[in-house]
Amino acid sequence: MKSKGWYWPWLIAAMLVATVAGQAVMLYAAASDDTMSIEPDYYKKAVAWDSTAALDSISALLHWKANVTISSAGAAGGDLVVVLTDAAGDGVTDAHVRVTAIHNLDGKRHIEAVLAERADGRYSAHMPLDHAGLWEVRVQAERGADHYRFTSRADAPTK
Repeated sequence: MKSKGWYWPWLIAAMLVATVAGQAVMLYAAASDDTMSIEPDYYKKAVAWDSTAALDSISALLHWKANVTISSAGAAGGDLVVVLTDAAGDGVTDAHVRVTAIHNLDGKRHIEAVLAERADGRYSAHMPLDHAGLWEVRVQAERGADHYRFTSRADAPTK
């Protein structure tokens, strides 16, 4: 015959095992999440914060504007178009334009490209944009001594 209260040690042990198992599941979920990413070279960027802030203020003085659009996204990729205009609204021509595209659900993958100039401040490239949805697009444009940096969000429709 079992004594009264024999199940209490087993109940406490089961609760401890459930707690450890729950923590293991949480640790696995946090470590294997591809949507979470760390900025590449974040320490180097943090050390160079003053020069980055100076570049941003110089960029703001240009009064350039960048309009970013993505035509579509899918297995065949998509076309990313940047239209650069100056303070007067005229197209910025003869610039070297680079972009980095990061999808919101695939933050570990940064897609970089140099855009070709088309006409009147329009720059584009076909890129391996395989996810529809919201993309963060970091634009860097250089023309002579002028340096422009801009970060935008663009929505890529499906094909």
